[in-house]
Amino acid sequence: MQSHKKRLGQHFLHDNNVIKKIIMSIQPKKNDHFLEIGPGGGALTNPILEITKNVTLIEKDKDLIPSLRKQYNQYNKVKIIHADILKYNLADNMRHDIRIIGNLPYNISTEIIFKVASVCSKVKDMHFMLQKEVVDRMVAEPGSKTYGRLSIMTQVYFNISKLFDISPNVFTPRPKVQSSYIRMLPRVSLFESTMYESKFKKLVTLAFTARRKMIKTSFKDYLSESDLRDLSINPNSRPEMLSVRDFLKIANNV
Repeated sequence: MQSHKKRLGQHFLHDNNVIKKIIMSIQPKKNDHFLEIGPGGGALTNPILEITKNVTLIEKDKDLIPSLRKQYNQYNKVKIIHADILKYNLADNMRHDIRIIGNLPYNISTEIIFKVASVCSKVKDMHFMLQKEVVDRMVAEPGSKTYGRLSIMTQVYFNISKLFDISPNVFTPRPKVQSSYIRMLPRVSLFESTMYESKFKKLVTLAFTARRKMIKTSFKDYLSESDLRDLSINPNSRPEMLSVRDFLKIANNV
C-alpha cells in the first residue's frame, strides 16, 4: 500500500469494480499509445498493460518512482518519467494520437486540463477522474449556475462527456468529495490564428472576472451595443448566458 502525500493531493484507487468500469470506458487497443498522469501504484497501468505495452508514466512523487521502475522493468516500452506535469514539456515529448489518462490531483486538476489543452492537436482522447464539482462545471450549459469560464475554456477545445460518478469509498485515503469520470475528445481547432485564440481567452476572462456585469459594460472598450446586436447577442446579457460560439463571434469581431 502506498503512503499518500496530502500536499500532492494523492488518493489511491483500490476498488477492482471501479477499475474495470474505467478500463471498459477507455477501451484500450493493442496498438494504442498511452500517457498516464500520476500512475500512483499502477491501479490503472496494470490492466492497460495487459492490452498494450506502449505506456508513458509521468509521476511527480519521487518516492513512487523506484517501485514503478521495479514493477515495470520487464516492459521495454514502458517509459517512466519523474516530473511535474505542469512543468513538463509535453509539446516536444509527445507523439501524435496519444491517449491521455489519469486520476488527477484535485488541487491542480484545472491547471492540468489547461496544460493538456495546449497540445490537444496531438491527442486522440483523454479520460480523467476529477472532482465531481469540477466536472459539473466543465459540462455545464449556458444559463446554468455552474456554467462559467471553465465550461467555455474546456468546451472550446474538447467535446466532453461525463461518464459516471465515483464514491469516495473506493480511495485510500478517502477524499472528502465525490469524483466523476470523464471523456474528452479534442475538437478541430476553432481558431484561425494564435491572435484569435489569445483574444478569445482574454475576453472570456474579462467577462467572468465581473460575471454580475452585463456584457455591454464588460466589453465597452471593445464593442458597442449595436456591434453586439449585429452579432445577434443581447448587450444586456450577463456572461453566463453566452455560448462558446457567442464568445468566438465576439473575439472574431474585436
